[in-house]
Amino acid sequence: MRRAGWKWLACCAAALFGIEADAGCAALGVVGCSATIRTANLVFGNYNPTHAAPLYVTGSIQVTGMVTGVGLLTTMSYDISLSEGTDSTVAARRLTGPSGSLLGYNLYADASYATVWGNATVSDSFSAVATVLGTTVPRSYSVYGRLPANQYVRPGSYANSITVTVSF
Repeated sequence: MRRAGWKWLACCAAALFGIEADAGCAALGVVGCSATIRTANLVFGNYNPTHAAPLYVTGSIQVTGMVTGVGLLTTMSYDISLSEGTDSTVAARRLTGPSGSLLGYNLYADASYATVWGNATVSDSFSAVATVLGTTVPRSYSVYGRLPANQYVRPGSYANSITVTVSF
């Protein structure tokens, strides 16, 4: 008889609290999800067009996922996207310099420079068995930049702005 009572309690707890599901935020209970992003500039440094090798740099994106409320079996899933930038596409990003000169480069999600980082290229999630008043999980993701060799452009400063978006 005692077992039946526990089964009923588990059944009623699910019905009483409900399952909270908000895109990438799911839990048994009442929870809300949010995220913060922290990045730093990715700087290639001085570029010499006669140098035979590409320039490589590594940066990072820190995402801190936060679950607030009271819940059981909480999971937050999210995607990280990088925009194409100015005068660019995701497949062919370009830095803009003096008099509109363009210097090709790209950003990658892997150290082998095989996966261009674009829309929802990186996905991740974290789970918590129980959350009471909130759970915070920080994660760091590497961004790999590659500026190909043999691009003859005007001397000067080159830049581009990339927007980082976390969707959940």
